[in-house]
Amino acid sequence: MGCVARERHAPAAPYLVSLKNNSDGNRMKSRSAFEFTVRKMLRHNSKLYFWTFTFREVHSLKTAMGFWNQFLTLLKRKLHFRGVRVLELHEEHGCHFHVITNRRFPIRKILALSQRYGFGRMDVRAVPDADKAIRYLCKYLSKPRPGCLKRARLWSAFGKIERTRVKDILSDTPLIRILRRVMGKPTIEEELSCVDIRRELSAGFRPEKNFQRAIEKANAVYLFGFDSDYFARQEAWAKQRLAGLVDLSHPWSERHPL
Repeated sequence: MGCVARERHAPAAPYLVSLKNNSDGNRMKSRSAFEFTVRKMLRHNSKLYFWTFTFREVHSLKTAMGFWNQFLTLLKRKLHFRGVRVLELHEEHGCHFHVITNRRFPIRKILALSQRYGFGRMDVRAVPDADKAIRYLCKYLSKPRPGCLKRARLWSAFGKIERTRVKDILSDTPLIRILRRVMGKPTIEEELSCVDIRRELSAGFRPEKNFQRAIEKANAVYLFGFDSDYFARQEAWAKQRLAGLVDLSHPWSERHPL
């Protein structure tokens, strides 16, 4: 899978993120947006600082995020605190927060303010290797989410910093290119050029607006591209199912999905 980022409010500049397959495109896009945001911070200051905030007690996600948001609002108002935070769920200590900033802030003031919101231990250190720090935090963004973090934002940028949003990341794979054609959407190159291109559709071609049907059509075209017998085999399979010749009690059947 390849991903590129585009700036909606600035001249387009493609960034190549990855050339390896990844089954979870959404997590990949989120990691890419996070990495681009941190690297934009490096443009303004080559020095980064890594903060860790840990609560004195273990809280639920809702309570922890409530305390964090109140604490962060106070820091932004009093100290113009800015950076990127990553949420980590620790087995013993519950939720704690990692923050990357590109400027120094008064540690003692922040420590005093943090105690109002239940934070105990706080750690801050200069980042000697930005790439290593990015990889370290991307590790938390790559893990499968536990149920309690299903709708949580694992990372977010705050304060006055330049950022890349997840929706600014474009995935580019052979299947996605076919899907774009099926739905009548602009190509990756057209999206990156930020130019409104009116495409002429072939006679008789109607773009598929329903995403579920579009992905089914795109999958069929993609598979047929390297398997010329795909449609014939699917037709034979459908006939056998209708004739009752397929035993759906097997562990690998639709009734028992893998």
